[in-house]
Amino acid sequence: MAKMYFGKTVRYEGTEYPPNTTFEVKDTDVDGLKKSGGWLVEEPKEIEDDKDEKSELDILREKALELGIDFKGNWGVKKLSEAIADAEQA
Repeated sequence: MAKMYFGKTVRYEGTEYPPNTTFEVKDTDVDGLKKSGGWLVEEPKEIEDDKDEKSELDILREKALELGIDFKGNWGVKKLSEAIADAEQA
């Protein structure tokens, strides 16, 4: 959500806002409201989609499963790396 204000009284989504009052607006409405004379106070926050990127820990866990390593869920990068190195040498 972005924050905007107007120099005049405006009605947005059923609520009337007096002049120079900051209020939250939907990200999709920002451009239209700017064209209507609104001022952007706070930019909409970009939501990063990290679901596609796997962390190093996730990659190591997958590799450990492929090698048949029995590991605990609380193992970190270091311990998993050591276990994978040992399994690859054997």
